[in-house]
Amino acid sequence: MTGQQLMPAWLATLLQSYGSDLLRSTVLIVVLLLVYASIVRAIAANPRVPMDTRRRWMINIRNAMIITGLAGFVIIWGRELQTIALSMVAFAAALVVATKELLMCLGGGLVRSMSNSYELGDIIEIGGLRGRVLDITMLSTTIVEIGPRHDAHQATGRSLSFPNSMLLAQAVARENFTGEYVMHIVTIPLPYSVPPARAENVLQHIANEVCAPHLEGARQHMAILESRLLMDTPSVEPRLSLQPATEKEYRLILRIALPLRERQRIEQAILRRFIFECFPEPAPHPIAPAAH
Repeated sequence: MTGQQLMPAWLATLLQSYGSDLLRSTVLIVVLLLVYASIVRAIAANPRVPMDTRRRWMINIRNAMIITGLAGFVIIWGRELQTIALSMVAFAAALVVATKELLMCLGGGLVRSMSNSYELGDIIEIGGLRGRVLDITMLSTTIVEIGPRHDAHQATGRSLSFPNSMLLAQAVARENFTGEYVMHIVTIPLPYSVPPARAENVLQHIANEVCAPHLEGARQHMAILESRLLMDTPSVEPRLSLQPATEKEYRLILRIALPLRERQRIEQAILRRFIFECFPEPAPHPIAPAAH
């Protein structure tokens, strides 16, 4: 009994009709996997490149391999796909409706790539989600949450994933758009029992002292950014504004320029000094000597 007789009839027909296409598809997959594994191994073995850069390279290479593989399949199976498309127009329309969310995710990923709205390592906020970008695929984005409040700058330890379709309907806020140095806002609510003029002077003095070591670096960084992007950059000097809130309190709004990774520390240093000076602890009462 020959090998062709041992093979099921449907399998023999399949190999006879599409054997060369199946072979080319298998070769394409194997080659892409080998190339991807070799490049990833070379990137991981280079300790001189920062971790964020290596992770960004690996994600870009993975997405490029996926796109290359899809393009290769379209080329290999072009005739069959054309035949199916011509004979199943109604099915294709129904498939588009059924995969609407999937197509929107792919569209959102394309919009992100073309607009460069954010990259790996950026701190973004979209739809109430805020965090540092950990992973980007063609369908979704994963972030490490920063919070829990909007004015907090510490990781909560949770990772959040959202579909890229959100990029088609909601705006993305990119907190580190200016790069290594950022403009940071600190809002302090105070009762009117604390004189606004005194509070303003105290906060301005503290901000000037705390931010002084970073002013020159921030000034140079903003000058480079202005010439590179042809945009007006804000002044890096600490700026303070006063805003009435209610009949019982007002707000001091401080804008400062500081290194991205130092936001939490510098903000806490300013707040601690300001609060301790505006609300000093009462002196302890002396203990009266015991009567004999």
